[in-house]
Amino acid sequence: MKKTLIFSTALVLSLGLAGCGSGSGTASTGGGSSDKETSQAAEKEAKTKAVAEMTKHTGGAWSDSIGSVWVHSAAIYENKGTTPVKIGETQMNYKGKDGSILGTSTMIYSVPAVIQPGETAIIGESTILEGATTDAYAETTFNFSFDETDEDANLLEVSGTKGIVGEYGYKVTGVVKNTTDAQQDDVRLAAALFDAEGNLLGALTGSVDVGIAPGSEAGFELAYPDLPPEAKNKISTVEVKAYGWNW
Repeated sequence: MKKTLIFSTALVLSLGLAGCGSGSGTASTGGGSSDKETSQAAEKEAKTKAVAEMTKHTGGAWSDSIGSVWVHSAAIYENKGTTPVKIGETQMNYKGKDGSILGTSTMIYSVPAVIQPGETAIIGESTILEGATTDAYAETTFNFSFDETDEDANLLEVSGTKGIVGEYGYKVTGVVKNTTDAQQDDVRLAAALFDAEGNLLGALTGSVDVGIAPGSEAGFELAYPDLPPEAKNKISTVEVKAYGWNW
């Protein structure tokens, strides 16, 4: 059973939606629960088995040197349920202060795509807002879907992470190691960027396209997408996630 969720940065973000499993409540006799209470308990268990929440988010607009208006948005998804979930496509909606839609971005995917219980995934994107001003932007809302799955997240090991402030932006470098027993033909990475208080400032994404053999490692550099100029000097902590998949 697939659920599609719409989140607004102006709201407290919380959800508990049904996965594909069924409840496993049991009935008792004598002084135990009534049939109605047992049914309610089973229904509650079914609804909370697969749960994905957006626990952090950010959005900011700025103007570049030639007057183009950009917006960067990022979010952290967390699996609050008891089974793995696969995050589908995310749509970002850029809302104006007057309630209008200034633009949208679609076909954005999280890193990793599969989230184990208690784990998180990162998503980020930047785009130009045609015909808009920086003052017109109010917030980004996120529309995403997830499914209960039995797939593994296929996470890879990341080490040597370093954030570098440059003249033209911010980049993250490091090493990703294939700790699985299979060739990883495509390795996807994302870096969540936080300030000293733990607030999400943005996210960088990228890939290692050459493939990594079992036990081998490869260096990476993440510098996309563009971040709001004021963000790079506020970054205190970097969290990088990587996962692989085969063609």
